Amino acid sequence: MTATQKAGPKVREWVRRYLPNELASTVAEVASAAVVYSATGSWAAAAVVATVFASVGYYATAYVNAVRWSLGDHGFGRANLLALRSITVEFGPAEVVDSVAIRPAALYLGPVLTGSGLLGLIIGKLVADAGFYACTVLSYEKFRNLLAVKHTDREEATGESVAAVAVR
Repeated sequence: MTATQKAGPKVREWVRRYLPNELASTVAEVASAAVVYSATGSWAAAAVVATVFASVGYYATAYVNAVRWSLGDHGFGRANLLALRSITVEFGPAEVVDSVAIRPAALYLGPVLTGSGLLGLIIGKLVADAGFYACTVLSYEKFRNLLAVKHTDREEATGESVAAVAVR
């Protein structure tokens, strides 16, 4: 099996895990930046507010998913505690670096350097996301046993193919 064949299932797993969070985050980030910039004319203010709203959208979605994935095995209270632990372990280190340094700078510099609000925000977001996901995926893979994980992801991690899991 080649490295590409091994990487494929992991990349699909990460996309399924993080895409809903990313979609919610992106909508919150771009909308809040647009509102603040139109009200203030300041990319600095827009970058700070966009950083906050991006986190709110991202972690609200991640938390709800973690609770959903845990409810089948645990009661409501325990599922919420597991979700809180999962969010802290999986995203904590990445979020500190991202929110304090990378994302505000990238969201500020993107529009300033490109001269375009939307294009600059998209480029800034992509730069910030690269750093964020490098840390997040490392935490996910290293501490997976402490996280709320969707059952299909658990089964795929044992080495079974997606087709084998789908047949069950």
